[in-house]
Amino acid sequence: MEYEVQFILLLTFLIPAVILSIVVLVHFLSNREVRNKAPNQGWVILLILNFFQLMLNIPMPLNYYYSNRTGPGTNAYCTWWTWCEFSFNSTGLFLMAWISIERHVFIFQLNNGFQQKWKKWILHILPLIFCVFWAPSLFFVIVVISPFCTTSWDFNTFACGPPCYYSIMFLNQFDFVFDLLLPVFIIMSANVALVLRVVYRKVSRQHVIQWRRHRKMVLQLWIVSSLYIAFWFPVTITLLIQNTVSPSFMADQLQTMQFLVYFIPLLLPVICLSTFPKLVKKIKTFILPLQSNTVGVVVLR
Repeated sequence: MEYEVQFILLLTFLIPAVILSIVVLVHFLSNREVRNKAPNQGWVILLILNFFQLMLNIPMPLNYYYSNRTGPGTNAYCTWWTWCEFSFNSTGLFLMAWISIERHVFIFQLNNGFQQKWKKWILHILPLIFCVFWAPSLFFVIVVISPFCTTSWDFNTFACGPPCYYSIMFLNQFDFVFDLLLPVFIIMSANVALVLRVVYRKVSRQHVIQWRRHRKMVLQLWIVSSLYIAFWFPVTITLLIQNTVSPSFMADQLQTMQFLVYFIPLLLPVICLSTFPKLVKKIKTFILPLQSNTVGVVVLR
């Protein structure tokens, strides 16, 4: 894919993504009742993270595709770019994975899951804290301060080339398995299991479940998680095959797959917005005049 095309695509999606991110975040953060609901808190954190990714991370590849070079060409800039990209991608995956697991608690154990404060900390707050801080802390150690090796950045290569820990087998394999393969597998398996559990409970009529409310939660999760699966699954499978079977497998297509991952933060705001029909209605009401308020002209004959 030509750099000019990649630049135009990123820029075209970036502007509306930033605007919609602000709209959705204002809706969440200004509405105390909405933001205090435990099922919404994971989404709020994910959207805040996504907004910072749009503002801090996406402009760097955008600049590279525009100028066809890394700028400024300094070690500090390359380190910052790598840390940002790896941290945001992994944190987003971990948050999506935990949100997928947490939906099981909200749907099937809602009445007693968070009644006690210690349960709320263990089942809700601490996992979210881990998801937010794990990846930035890990990549700060292995990329920024890098006690294991020294990276020789290539300013003519996209993202300045791979960091030096890629050459250390243990760190490279750990990063791939724990920070990519594991969360992608959890997202897929947790969502499939959730749908199977909901269908089974509904068919067997076990327990009294508010199906209308939970159907919305399941649909919301499936719509957002499908975005992550659609773009991360091909990259994950390709890297898995390259690491285990054939190093040259899909080598020419991998760069395009990795570019498409940028569309996760670009599309996430509109995907999240689509799962909140009341907010969509408010936006339409704000932008378009209500039909009922339109003044008509009566012609007397």
